[in-house]
Amino acid sequence: MFPMINIGPVSIQAAGFILIASLFIGLWTTSYFSKNLGTNGDLIENSILLGLIAGLISARVGFVLQNPSALAGNPMAMFSLTPSMLNPSFGIFVSLLAALIFAQKKHLPLWPSLDTLTPFFLFLLAGIHLSNYTTGNGYGLPTELPWGIQLWNETRHPVNLYALFLAAIYLLAMLYHTKAFKTTGFLRSGTLFSLTLSTAGLIALITRAFVSEKSLIGKFDIWQLFGFALLILGIALIYKKSYQVRKHIPVFISLGSNQDPDKNMPEAVRKLEDFSKIRGISHTYKSKDVQKQSDPSFFYNKVIEIDTGLSYNDLRSRLKNIEVDLGREPGNKVDVPIDLDILTHDIDVFITNGNQIPDPNLIKYKYVAIPLKELAPDFRHPASGILIEDIIDQLKDDHKIQMLKEVENGFEA
Repeated sequence: MFPMINIGPVSIQAAGFILIASLFIGLWTTSYFSKNLGTNGDLIENSILLGLIAGLISARVGFVLQNPSALAGNPMAMFSLTPSMLNPSFGIFVSLLAALIFAQKKHLPLWPSLDTLTPFFLFLLAGIHLSNYTTGNGYGLPTELPWGIQLWNETRHPVNLYALFLAAIYLLAMLYHTKAFKTTGFLRSGTLFSLTLSTAGLIALITRAFVSEKSLIGKFDIWQLFGFALLILGIALIYKKSYQVRKHIPVFISLGSNQDPDKNMPEAVRKLEDFSKIRGISHTYKSKDVQKQSDPSFFYNKVIEIDTGLSYNDLRSRLKNIEVDLGREPGNKVDVPIDLDILTHDIDVFITNGNQIPDPNLIKYKYVAIPLKELAPDFRHPASGILIEDIIDQLKDDHKIQMLKEVENGFEA
């Protein structure tokens, strides 16, 4: 054990230092992950910091209320970094409550935000076990195995190192699936968090079997019961998110055309009706091509909301087939009879095969955001929770856009 870290003449409590370092690494990784997913990193970090501050204060206050004599000889110990002077259960409860209240008031989407937080949870879990290893907390049962450690006059199981090893394996798997935190690696929002939740529960369930002093309820260790509950909850969420069939998925689609839009856009809508229910259609909007400012031709755009049971990949395949049926040449961005882009797929946030949902153009261009606002004035971005009106106010796109009326032979201003 190494309860103190000596740096020259300075001595630092190892447990406190490790916890702070794990929090810093977790926050940095979460910020990086958030930028790639398009979630609201600033608000997520603020909710974490608020929760941590509230949790640490509450954990220390809870300990003092339970053990008032602990400060009798040294009142300043109230502000020490000693992890043993904390009430973890009360601190965690208040921390989660404070973070959830803050996130709800700021309209942070639940599942995408939790997915973004998975590296933070993982590094915090690793930090807790490593800090416990430095102090000898949660020490293991006696063992004769060669990797046992000497503690309290016995050779014991290095329980916290077991947990670190299992967490490291999961971290490697996560890095592989997320391509080093550049994508969720999964299609449904909440799947990554659910997998992390069940993994944390499994680690607790396994490692607590080797702990010497258990917190018992009857004949069962409370932390093993808690781990089992997390494992079951995580598996249930994974099933619901990844395997449960959805029959009614709300989807916003952007339609664009610069070749016979008066014919191609209505025809595309009719083809969409073959496999989905139309829930709403915006007016048509006319604007210059945002990719070619010198081009005198115009693009015509609208947004449509559908109800479908198709997965993202199946729906995207159907849309590409419609484009081809109406004469679109794959890769041709000059002559566009019809362009169909999925803007949102329910409340999910993901990146798959180079395609990002929600579509990044939603927060870049007027031709997407303005018809979407017309169709859904209360729309909030599934990743960041930002209201569509605020998205439009923050747009840097200075292209003029004109709403048109549809008449019998085309459009008119």
